Amino acid sequence: VSGPWPVLDESHIMTDENKDVRGTAPLEEVWRNDYWGRPMNSPSSHKSWRPLTVLSFRWLKLEWLSKLLDWDELFVHRLVNVLIHATAAELVGIISAKVFPSMGETKSLTMRFLTKMLFALHPTHVECTANAANRPHILAVMVMCIACDPNVHLLLCMCAVAAGLLSSETAIFQIPAVLVTMTVIKWRQGEPQSTLSSMIKAGISLIPRYFIVISVGLTYFIGRHMFDTLSIPDGLIRPAENPYYALTGIERALTYTLVLSSHIGKAFLVDPVGFSHEYGFDCVRKVVSFAPLDDMRLFIPIGLVMGSVVITCECIMAGLQVFTNWLLMLAWLATLFPVSGFIKVGTSIADRISVPSTFAVSLVGGRALAGFILEFGSGLTGPSSSVGSDRKSSWISIRAWTVLKTVVVLLGLSSMWIKVDRRASEWMDSVTLLESSLSSCPRSAKSNLEISKIYSGLYPEKHDLKKALSYLKIVEEIDPDYCDVHQQFAHCHIQEGKYLEFEERLTKALMCPFSMGGSLPLWQQYWKLVTADPVSGADAAKRMAKYQKIIEKAVQEESEKEEKAEREKNKRDEL
Repeated sequence: VSGPWPVLDESHIMTDENKDVRGTAPLEEVWRNDYWGRPMNSPSSHKSWRPLTVLSFRWLKLEWLSKLLDWDELFVHRLVNVLIHATAAELVGIISAKVFPSMGETKSLTMRFLTKMLFALHPTHVECTANAANRPHILAVMVMCIACDPNVHLLLCMCAVAAGLLSSETAIFQIPAVLVTMTVIKWRQGEPQSTLSSMIKAGISLIPRYFIVISVGLTYFIGRHMFDTLSIPDGLIRPAENPYYALTGIERALTYTLVLSSHIGKAFLVDPVGFSHEYGFDCVRKVVSFAPLDDMRLFIPIGLVMGSVVITCECIMAGLQVFTNWLLMLAWLATLFPVSGFIKVGTSIADRISVPSTFAVSLVGGRALAGFILEFGSGLTGPSSSVGSDRKSSWISIRAWTVLKTVVVLLGLSSMWIKVDRRASEWMDSVTLLESSLSSCPRSAKSNLEISKIYSGLYPEKHDLKKALSYLKIVEEIDPDYCDVHQQFAHCHIQEGKYLEFEERLTKALMCPFSMGGSLPLWQQYWKLVTADPVSGADAAKRMAKYQKIIEKAVQEESEKEEKAEREKNKRDEL
């Protein structure tokens, strides 16, 4: 957590302009604004309502400890993330002992430790833990873990679910998994455990808890719907970040099966694409053919579906105990619903989205590893003997076999730690993070644009205009419609002294809604300066007039397009 500079969205947390986080805005504004400090009813808001997470930044600055130990604020924010993640890992370990209560004390402690380690060392958690701005996702999982325990006070359960929803809007998809988890725990606390009637009895006893949890979720959903803050405006979803949102029909369905498969793979420690902070356009190509032989990637979701069917049948035949374990797994995998293509989201593939699904993977994985160490192969040492020397030899062989299995498991956990340590180090600096992203996604337009900023002056010691422009040309080749690139081209051209190219790019940047705010002051300052020149001012004024006409025409065309869309919408409403 020792990186000196904010990385990516951490700059929004650290900036003085985010008054909700800085504490300079009234407290009620935290509840009216989105995560980035914009009013929720603003057309520019992504509708990410996370007031509890904002308050955690506002209040958990540990100022007295920071002064004592000379910690900077960014370090504290990242440290709080680490503590939240460690708490979540501990809670997952506790829940594992409740989900599998029939194990002895030694096995239970071993399973709890392994479950905790699998969760703590899961590579997909690095993004949420190492980067302070991604706190909402791990904070929501932490508080939802509390709600999973059917033995906690009903009021605490209600507060935990509410806190999860106020931490991250995606927590609403964890509610079904919470209900399934608390049911399994309650059922396995009773006797007998293996009958359907005892499960029904456990469910009936949890009806008040079901009602509270579902009521909190419905209240949250209905409230967001009434205030029209559920859906991200179409104009804010961009191909550079989510290239699939505009797809329709079979093309959309098949492409999102790949997206969903990728997140499932991440949850199970299999990442076919590789680590990247952005998987936007054109990192993962959309599916254009239904035939698997035309696009071999389709064998991945086909294999997952077939495997799920086989596992479901096997679990049903194995009995209710095994089937409920599988049901628990499916319930937490269902938290990946936001990337299934049925709802509108601003991103396509992201490690942070997979974090809740790793809850069940860690539970079942911890139980499997504990069984491997303490149960697997116990019969390979041969029958016990009543003769003293033979009994001692058998005991030694059993212990050696257990030690060997333990070493194998620890080696696996060590490999996870090495991967997590390396990935966390990459998240400490923008350069290493972008370089790793381009290694996995060389055709990511946004990553190429971001790294060009580093070489165009963001990092003075890395200043290389030729290199910056080479990345910008790649961006335009990948996505000609990515209008953010014009502002960056303008920034490079003015450093080169190519003023005519600068003027053209600045004009295009001003017509881009995503760079308009940053380009307007530069536009005003530049033309005020060059038109005042006694020698070339007249020619500059003519060029300025030409560009103004281009801008006015673009504004008029956009206005006509919006009016046409509004008329069509009104006609549909009338029908």
